Amino acid sequence: MVRVSIQLKLALGLSVLILIALLWKIPEPLQDDSLWTDKIAHILIFMILAISYLNVGTQGFKNFKFRNFGKALGAAALFSILTEALQLLIPWRHGDFMDLAANIIGVGLAGIMVKTMHSVKKTV
Repeated sequence: MVRVSIQLKLALGLSVLILIALLWKIPEPLQDDSLWTDKIAHILIFMILAISYLNVGTQGFKNFKFRNFGKALGAAALFSILTEALQLLIPWRHGDFMDLAANIIGVGLAGIMVKTMHSVKKTV
C-alpha cells in the first residue's frame, strides 16, 4: 500500500478548500469593490498554495531536493489557471485575467521566497 505523506494530504486539502472558496457564490454585502484588496488576496492565497506544493515537491523543507522545484511551481500555476477557467463556467463567478496574473505572481513570489530561504540556510 502506498503511504501518503501528511504534506501531500495538507496540499490536497488546501487545494480543495481554495477551489471551493473561489467557486462559491459570494453574498453581495461581502463583495469588496477594492481592486487591490482582491488582487492581494489572490497573491497571498496562491503563495500559500505554492508553498504547500513546494513542501511536497521538494520533499519537505528540511530535506530540500531541488529536482521537483519547477514541477511544484508549475502545478500551482496550472491550478491557478484551472480555477480561473472553471469560474468562466459558473454563472455567478467570472474568470479574470488580472486575477490569473495575481495568482501567478503569488506562485512566483513563493518560489523566490523558498529558493532564497534555502540558499540562505545553505550558507549559514
